Amino acid sequence: MTYRLRLDPSIHAIYASLPEDGRRDIAVCLLDALADPIAHSVPFGVDDGIMRILAHGSVTISVLLDHDAKAITVVQIGYAG
Repeated sequence: MTYRLRLDPSIHAIYASLPEDGRRDIAVCLLDALADPIAHSVPFGVDDGIMRILAHGSVTISVLLDHDAKAITVVQIGYAG
């Protein structure tokens, strides 16, 4: 089952302010993770299956996984470009 993506408007503003390569890397991370977020992420600290990190190219994304609601919430975007 595919997860839903949740973005706070402030997180979306960060995404929108990035150059095209950063937005593309974020899209790749998130689209891959929607089908299987555990397989496409690594633990953030202790592996609780909830707080995870996605990374691709020049970006890292911190997410919260809600397995019951099948939702991925982006909480932070890092860009090294």
